Amino acid sequence: MDFNDNDNLKKILKGSDTAEIDRECMESGIDSGWLMNNAGTCVSDFILDCYRKKEFVFGSGQNAVGKTGRVKTCKSKSVLKLKGCILCGTGNNGGDGFVCALNLLKKGMDLTLFCSGFQEKLKGDSLFYYRKLLEIKEKPDPRTDKIPGSIKIFFPENGNEKDYLAKLENCLLESDFAVDALFGTGLHNDIRGRGPEIIDLVNRIRKSKKELIVFAVDIPSGIDSDDGKILGKAIKADHTITFGTKKTGHVIYPGSEYSGKVIVTDIGIPDSILKKHDGCFEATLKWVAEKLPDRGQYSYKHSVGKLLVIAGSRGFTGAAAMTCQAAIRAGAGIVTLVCPVELNEIFEIKLTEEMTYPVEQTDAGSLHLNSFREILNESKKYDGLAIGPGLSRNPSTVMLVREILKNIKIPTVLDADGLRALAAPLEIQEDALFNLENVIITPHPGELCSILSKEKINPEERIASNRESSEKFGVVSVLKGSSTIITYKKDTFINPTGDFALATAGTGDILTGIIGAFLCQGMDRLSAAVCGTYIHGLASDFISICTGKTSMIATDLLEGLKKVFLEIEKLKY
Repeated sequence: MDFNDNDNLKKILKGSDTAEIDRECMESGIDSGWLMNNAGTCVSDFILDCYRKKEFVFGSGQNAVGKTGRVKTCKSKSVLKLKGCILCGTGNNGGDGFVCALNLLKKGMDLTLFCSGFQEKLKGDSLFYYRKLLEIKEKPDPRTDKIPGSIKIFFPENGNEKDYLAKLENCLLESDFAVDALFGTGLHNDIRGRGPEIIDLVNRIRKSKKELIVFAVDIPSGIDSDDGKILGKAIKADHTITFGTKKTGHVIYPGSEYSGKVIVTDIGIPDSILKKHDGCFEATLKWVAEKLPDRGQYSYKHSVGKLLVIAGSRGFTGAAAMTCQAAIRAGAGIVTLVCPVELNEIFEIKLTEEMTYPVEQTDAGSLHLNSFREILNESKKYDGLAIGPGLSRNPSTVMLVREILKNIKIPTVLDADGLRALAAPLEIQEDALFNLENVIITPHPGELCSILSKEKINPEERIASNRESSEKFGVVSVLKGSSTIITYKKDTFINPTGDFALATAGTGDILTGIIGAFLCQGMDRLSAAVCGTYIHGLASDFISICTGKTSMIATDLLEGLKKVFLEIEKLKY
């Protein structure tokens, strides 16, 4: 499936693609200096716009409704009275910083620029814009005989590091904002030299001085733009202004924690060049609304999807109940829960809109393998399956799930304890019937480790590991966590919604119900997984405004889903 031509999807590229994109731009006749000027101007324009609005959004990460962390209104202050600290490297990222400084100086700001490398290392477009900066610094405006703003420029000197850092510290303490243009997307090794000291200083003062706003150019210095890894030290930004597309390092933890609110700007790179490069995608609410099935005036409960949920065991009735409730809330017309017979009375009380189907159980109060034929016959009435929440790890139950996966081929979402069916023994992979082309799996990192027989998956390995699981089993794989990753074959989506409010028991069960609802309504697996994850996170974003992030619980998401579908229906109908 080619997603490149859908304007309602956002592309995410690796930072290492940037050099190739720049080369292709040059070959097509686009001047590199023009691109640098556009990049620096986008940064300065954004800074000016923020101060004119007098509102900033602070915090780590961002979500689909444009909020991230806490909103803070800055003190009323004329742009002419603002003080800024511009940190520039000697490469192209520093060149963007020089252009930004040049524009802010023309607006009358009081600036101090610190270059992290020696002056003789400047070259090419960066050197050109540094000289332009010197020209305006040294030559007054001929119309007024005045320099609009003021700027001081400092380079490091051998043997005088302490003085350089002391001046930088004083500058940061006196400034309203700082611009990080030290290292860009080309950095993939640990920062050395004076870089770590500069970064520590910026982070320390940003933490102690709440009024200091840090703007990063393209990516916060010290973040690997390919995978979000911290390269020794990294600047924690409030805003990151990037160019063309987001980079993987902006959206994968820990890079997502350091990037703040990411603003994608257009600096003139042709779409035809960006589309040539393989990358990940990010859904938008418009895309989700497009994908969800339409409902007509004559829709009825049997026509909008029937979901069979296989979940629950002694001590884990809540997981099964939340899965069912989420499925109904996400639009499934009929939801039936297959449950252990002794728990049926509990579910009859807990569930109102949903039906129950009690079957034989083990001595431990979980579903028994002997119930397989009964479940097989019942499944013929349904359009989709949701398996796993609260199911238990009882060997008989695990074998039951394997039999279901081998013999029932309607669209299925497999979660939680249901994933134990994939973990061992290895001979299941050689079983011709064990074909999972109808299945979505939704593991958290620990469950994915078990499936792939790995001890640990580091944050920077999440995309590759999720692709590995998709290829190994032929499934759509949804790796839950910070920036949930959804992969099928060569296509990968990174979810932009949700945050740490979802770090509470039961939220994964809600996700299973949402995805199950979309599957039974006829959505293809990848779309169901992407839309389900997006809506799940957005429900959290909406409802946590009312509850607070720390106190939000999983069932609050059921209220959040109402708000999300209200917004979706405004776009659809």
